[in-house]
Amino acid sequence: MSETAAFDALAAEFFSVWLRFHPDRAVAAGVADHADRLPAQADDDFGALASWLESLIVALQEMDFASLDDPRRIDLELMLALAMVEHREAHVRDWRHRDPLRFLPMAEIHRLTLLNPEGMRESLAALLAGVPGHLRRASGQLRPTAALVPPVLVAAASAAARDGRRYLRELTSSRWLSDQCWGTGELKTLGEAAGAALASFADALDAEIAPSAAAEAGCGAGHLSFLLAHRHLLRVDLDACRALVARAEVETAAALGDAPEPRPAATESTPTNAAETRDQFVHVCQSLADRLGRDGQVSLHQMPLRVVGGPVCPRPRHLGRVDYVPDLLGGRGFLYLPDGEESPGPTPAQMLIRCFTEGWGGTHLLTFAGGMPARSVPRRLAGDSSLNGGWSLYFAEHLAARSGASADERCAVLLGRRRAVVAAAVDLGLHAGGLSAEQAIDRLRAEGWDASAALDDIATIVQHPGDALARVLGWQLIRAARNRLAGQEGFDERRFHDRLLTLGPVPLTMALRYNFDADLAAGVIEDVCGGERSMDGAED
Repeated sequence: MSETAAFDALAAEFFSVWLRFHPDRAVAAGVADHADRLPAQADDDFGALASWLESLIVALQEMDFASLDDPRRIDLELMLALAMVEHREAHVRDWRHRDPLRFLPMAEIHRLTLLNPEGMRESLAALLAGVPGHLRRASGQLRPTAALVPPVLVAAASAAARDGRRYLRELTSSRWLSDQCWGTGELKTLGEAAGAALASFADALDAEIAPSAAAEAGCGAGHLSFLLAHRHLLRVDLDACRALVARAEVETAAALGDAPEPRPAATESTPTNAAETRDQFVHVCQSLADRLGRDGQVSLHQMPLRVVGGPVCPRPRHLGRVDYVPDLLGGRGFLYLPDGEESPGPTPAQMLIRCFTEGWGGTHLLTFAGGMPARSVPRRLAGDSSLNGGWSLYFAEHLAARSGASADERCAVLLGRRRAVVAAAVDLGLHAGGLSAEQAIDRLRAEGWDASAALDDIATIVQHPGDALARVLGWQLIRAARNRLAGQEGFDERRFHDRLLTLGPVPLTMALRYNFDADLAAGVIEDVCGGERSMDGAED
């Protein structure tokens, strides 16, 4: 068997096994093959997964890398990184014994309804039917190891579980679901049982886990460095990152202080109901696409982006108000706005920032920019925020600095940048700086987060160390790469942007290595995390 054929066989096995053990992540990546399953939690399952991961890591490391073409090399690197992170996390931070949020099914159910694959009704029924037993086993996993659970995750999980009961009741009673499925009476019955199980799980967390929960929320500097190196392919010095983030905080505050007072255009108005919100969001997204086409700053693919209504009921906790779902087979993307969106809706400038993040300036652009090779399962599972999140920060700032941006738009960009930088500072402080979860929540509250959003965001940072930091590092790395290349004769900004995105949502340093060269990737790491430099102004 040739090395290429051997790799393809290994990749096929990877897809089959990985997605079976991670059905929630599969649905998030647009793969519904195992959408009727909840994540495995039994010791036998985890033992089998650990054994398979060890064999997979050895097999991937023994592959003849030089004999593979670039798309397979990229997938090999991503598969190896996923396997190494999963293996290390299982041994160092087994989520079954420390993270009650991971047991909750609402995010998987919500994404399933948005993806709405063939057989959605059967998958939803299976998920709902499985929730009571799944949560009983979860309590059994957490009870003996309650001291290993960070109190902030107990609080967040208890609140999310109670909210989940409301979410399931509203979902299974919604007009939207009855329009999509037959037999909603059975779904409503299953939803009531699942909701009752969620309430019982919240009670158990409060009564049995919270009194003993005592673990630190942070993962420690060593594990944070490991995750940055393997999940985001960022080998950086944490002290240099800390100095960079501190400078970014100071300079962002100064830029906000110097920003002109927002004065929305006379034609702009804040929507007052869900229909107006959806219509205006369609207009904002189309206007952004037209603007990008006129400016010629990036090539837009031909895959359409539709803004449509989603399920009638509100979202479960921990999910944003706009959900992007790619239809990879149909070659299109959807931005879902629920019919129950509260009013008044977001301003046009806030909508523009969302479209930068999820639509033509961010996720939708990245999802389809590289064609079919960029849609491979490893790339969709990579979970990296250095390019995906870093690009949206960079590109929003880049366009806001150009003529034609309103003061309201520029202010919204700066506010989004401040939130990203504050989250990165908290990420570093929590995992490598001695910051407690309580201090982290207080920091977000002082920056304008409300209480529930602060709890949710800190819980996310605890669950995903390094992601918020990688987003800010990615923003700075893209800027540094542009500044290095801009001095070369014949530099073309549009070509730079296009080359950066053609691999899809991979770690940024991988995009720089494959689409530019390894020296550039190494050089911008040194530029960003070594020495003083100005970070304000995308064109410096």
